[in-house]
Amino acid sequence: MLDGRLDDAHSRQVAGLVARLGLAGVWVRQPWPAGPVTPAASTAALLARLCAEMAACPVGLVADTDAADVGILRALTQMGASASAGQSAVTPVSNLRLALAGTAMAVARWQRWIVARPSVSAAEIGLAVAETGETAQPAHTPPAPGRAVFVPFAAGRDLDTAVTGAAASAVGRAVWVEVAVSVGRTTAEARARADAEDLFAAVGHPEREGLFGTLEECQAGAARLAHAGATELICYLPRSSDVPDVLAQLRAIAVGARVLRPGEPPSASPPPPAGWGGRRPTT
Repeated sequence: MLDGRLDDAHSRQVAGLVARLGLAGVWVRQPWPAGPVTPAASTAALLARLCAEMAACPVGLVADTDAADVGILRALTQMGASASAGQSAVTPVSNLRLALAGTAMAVARWQRWIVARPSVSAAEIGLAVAETGETAQPAHTPPAPGRAVFVPFAAGRDLDTAVTGAAASAVGRAVWVEVAVSVGRTTAEARARADAEDLFAAVGHPEREGLFGTLEECQAGAARLAHAGATELICYLPRSSDVPDVLAQLRAIAVGARVLRPGEPPSASPPPPAGWGGRRPTT
């Protein structure tokens, strides 16, 4: 997840690093959980540039549909129409994914808007919807067969239970999960980073709402969520001056999580080179 406090240029730099590291994609959230709301036109412009510059790397929008303006998609569609007229070979929506959270009524409003416009239809973009459990569904809610299930941040969320429940309702479909992440060389370093981050006061502490601790502990946590049914983690990171190192750690977490099983210890460290360490014989 691109930090909503970054300007456009820095956001695109981070997105480029994400693509080079081979992570699953880059995301923009509207509104940003801890800060002023970014105008819809500005968010749409950033998404359009990212989609055009990163054709091989999925670009996503996480929208709190109760607070975010569907005008983001309207502006993006207009940019797509201009691109298809000859300004660019890549339309801004060609590699876009949407994750929609909010009340059933608000989510349905966004879905109706999407389905009514072929250029932004769910058939052309990845779509995940949070299943709120509300029983009163609005009339004329468009069906979205095959859509992924989205597990957003929520007050009082029990992460493991939420992922398990989403996986059960997904019945083989993808499950995208928002998580907070703080990784450090030591648990104390991870805690210091998390405690100093204003964002985590809004979305929840990584110890409860995501991946927390040393690299090995975060790998084990990611493996646990994967085995519970999560297919993709949308990671919120603490603001840092060493973003490349933090992203590299995130890549290592992803790689390690693929080979771990819950409850198993991490693989043993390789032995030291022959003759390394110990006391040298005296002569």
